[in-house]
Amino acid sequence: MKTTLLLLMISLSSTAFAGLPRMTNANPPANEPTAALQAGIAKLFPSENYREVKARVVYNGVTPDHVLVSLFVKGFHRVNFASVSLDKAYNLGAAKMNYRLQALDKANSGKLGKANCPDTSIQFLAVCPNNDSLEQNVTNDVAQAAQAAGLKTKILLLKDATTQNYVDYMSCPNLIGNFYDGDANTDVLATFDGEIENTQFSSDLKGAFRKKVTNIWLACEAYNNPMLGAVRDTDQSQKYAAGINDLQVGPSDNTAGCAMKAAIAGKAMTAAFNDCYKQFDTKKDKWGFGGDGSDYFGQ
Repeated sequence: MKTTLLLLMISLSSTAFAGLPRMTNANPPANEPTAALQAGIAKLFPSENYREVKARVVYNGVTPDHVLVSLFVKGFHRVNFASVSLDKAYNLGAAKMNYRLQALDKANSGKLGKANCPDTSIQFLAVCPNNDSLEQNVTNDVAQAAQAAGLKTKILLLKDATTQNYVDYMSCPNLIGNFYDGDANTDVLATFDGEIENTQFSSDLKGAFRKKVTNIWLACEAYNNPMLGAVRDTDQSQKYAAGINDLQVGPSDNTAGCAMKAAIAGKAMTAAFNDCYKQFDTKKDKWGFGGDGSDYFGQ
């Protein structure tokens, strides 16, 4: 992965940016038609159809190749991808939906720095990359329960929930719990500034994550391979919960928050998860829950 490749990040919020993407790259090339790209992406992916849209221009060397677009599905904890072709003059072409990341996309995402725990005393991590009040409230509620139980807790919200920050804190040697409220699919877990790919668990992140952590992810389809094997098997999660299908925003958040708080309080995790599912969730939400470790949090 070449660090010299230039990234252009565009974000679009259905509430905050009045239908136009925000350009977040600090140093775009002088000839880059920022306004035209903003308008073009907004037209192709109308804000009313998505909770949020993020995109970046992918380059082949110094030549623009396509725009990688992350589409955050309304009502669900899911991110889909699309690709929009670009010519050398930055003219947008055809869009490919249901796109899966290719080698050039991964090369343009930049190589992760070595995971480096910022605070070795951290025991619990609560992460929410989205500007959504429900998701942030549930994440903060779980973090407060961890703190009340005496666990040294780190909360990563919005711009603090970057890929590098997440990886760094997940490598902390005393970590025993990780609660994530955001979006995913079978291939990636979304962060504020990009995504963590399932393949990175066995490459860039190999040996970096703390083993035997309880992971509960508000994340669609992440309890399917290849992500399932990466988290549960490669990184040996003590217990791991995530969506088998597309988890709905709302009932799934309450279920996951309830389960993690019960586990922190000392309840057997399998029973806690099942009880919380019956209490808060809907039959439409299909969860996966498993792992070879102890059924008791932190043991």
